[in-house]
Amino acid sequence: MSRCAVGAVVGAISLGLLAQAADSRPEPSDAARGAARQFGDALLDGRASALRPILPERGNVYLSLSRLGPEEGSFGSGQVEALFRHFFASGSVRSFEVLRVETEGDSSALVHARLAVVDREGQRAGTRMHLAFEPEGERWVLREIKETAE
Repeated sequence: MSRCAVGAVVGAISLGLLAQAADSRPEPSDAARGAARQFGDALLDGRASALRPILPERGNVYLSLSRLGPEEGSFGSGQVEALFRHFFASGSVRSFEVLRVETEGDSSALVHARLAVVDREGQRAGTRMHLAFEPEGERWVLREIKETAE
C-alpha cells in the first residue's frame, strides 16, 4: 500500500472517530436533565455532599429559597452545600420530579421541577423549583436554584 493510501485510510479512521466522539456526547437537554436528576437524588437522599458534582468550581450560585431556606442571594459552592446540610438537619424532600427542560443551545438550560417537602417546622408542602445550568468543562453545573409556590 502506498504512503498516500495509508494516509487516506488513517485520515478516514480519524474523521470517523471524531464524528463518533461528537455523536456520543449527550444532547444539552439530556445532560441538563441528568444534572437535575443528580440534584433531585441528593435532595431525596438528604446528602448535601452529593451536590458537589453539579456545583461550580468557579463563580457563585444564586439561591431564592423559601421552604428549603429561607435564603436569597449569591453563594459559593461550599456555602450552598452548607445551606442544604442545614435544611436536611430538620427538613426533608419526599419527592422530586423533572417537569420540563428548556435549553439555549449548548450554553444554558433551565429545568423546571416539582417537589414535595417537609419543611424545618415539620409542615408538608408542594413547591416548584427552577434550576439554571451552564456547562463548566465537561459537566453541567448549577448557577441558580429558585423555589416558587406550587
